[in-house]
Amino acid sequence: MINKLENINKNTNEGDPEILPLPSGRGKPRVLYFIVAYPNFSETYMHEEIRSLSEQFDIKIITYRKSLRPRRRAWEYEWINYEAPCLVFSPIEEINQPFDTPEQLDFLRQVNAVIEEFKPDVMHGHYLGMSLLMKTLADQHQIPFTIRTHSQDILSEPNNKLEAYSEAVNSPWCKRLLAFPASCGRLTDRGVKHDKVRSCWPVLNFQRFYRPEKRLSTGRVMCAGPAIEKKAHNKLVDLAVMMRGQSELEFDLYAAGPTIEATRIYNAEKGGIVTIKYADPEEMPDVYPRYDWFIYPSDPEINKVGLPVSIAEAQASGIGVCWQELPGRREEQLDFLGGAGFLFESLNELPEILSGSYPEEMRLLGFEAAKKCDIERHKHLLAEVWNAERRPCTPLAASVGELPSTVPGPTRRTTLPMRSSDTRRWYTGWWAMTVIAIRKLWSN
Repeated sequence: MINKLENINKNTNEGDPEILPLPSGRGKPRVLYFIVAYPNFSETYMHEEIRSLSEQFDIKIITYRKSLRPRRRAWEYEWINYEAPCLVFSPIEEINQPFDTPEQLDFLRQVNAVIEEFKPDVMHGHYLGMSLLMKTLADQHQIPFTIRTHSQDILSEPNNKLEAYSEAVNSPWCKRLLAFPASCGRLTDRGVKHDKVRSCWPVLNFQRFYRPEKRLSTGRVMCAGPAIEKKAHNKLVDLAVMMRGQSELEFDLYAAGPTIEATRIYNAEKGGIVTIKYADPEEMPDVYPRYDWFIYPSDPEINKVGLPVSIAEAQASGIGVCWQELPGRREEQLDFLGGAGFLFESLNELPEILSGSYPEEMRLLGFEAAKKCDIERHKHLLAEVWNAERRPCTPLAASVGELPSTVPGPTRRTTLPMRSSDTRRWYTGWWAMTVIAIRKLWSN
């Protein structure tokens, strides 16, 4: 873990990240990951999920887009360029679902080479759109897969796009789909079979952020996240301007992304009242405790902010949370906050809240709210499936905590065709035994 803050004022990361080797996986079930743009600094779900599950599984990562804003340290990965329209973010009308364009076939050829070498027991993808790719690979190689959805791949997506994804998810090779609690119903409404879906909160490495000790007030307010339109970072500037002269609070924004320059210009026009900086995800556990409050603005018209893991990080760090209420999402947001934080409809509500202390009962509830996102509590939702789908010659992963009593056994061999690699192994063994038998007969 990086604890020093010497690079904290960098605007963004430059160059390639430092590569961290994944734990040795010899003898462990093998999982092939598919991610859109690993190791993007804003997508800590993937990194922390891999950090935890790599203790029990041999993991290999494929990303099909190069991250423009990588975290400074990343797990080893392989970049295979995918030149066709993005499976996650492009309109469904632009995506060639049969996967037979020259660009797609070239991509599949390279992925097939990885599969032949790595011989995964299971595949796992982030974002619902990865179901299109993994179904294609599963049909070819007879490898099961799982998916973890996020928010932007479900919120406000047109029904025809979700229905196309749902058809892929309903493949017998898809063994589980993880979705936020409020997203499960929409997915099943669009055709995903109920037995595929499991409710799951965002991923947090709770122990890295947990700061239970009470601290003196710092007089500082922060906001953090990727600089994109739906995050509405200009609102933090508006809030700071609104409170200028009313308090001694200092306002800091930790961000990088496409809209950061526009926010810098807007902030300069308002007198530079907000300090804009960048901190790598590995540094954030040391950042949150320097503040009293965490503000999360959003654009209600875009309304595609899901359940930000940075809110859970702030709660685990023991600081106050204020979150923009979004249209039609109030109950979902309150459920996520767990009584530890404030929803606001207008910035006008915030000066009074920020001028006081964060209630102690909210601070304590914040630890419990953050714990429900802890990867150690819900990684069994993936581990139980990955273990069940292991090859017969691959041992079970090490213990991953208490599992449900109805974990399904490995049924792939009896319900679906064997993989090509398994078939080759069977024929090789059969041929060797036949040769030995012939030699014995000949010798007699």
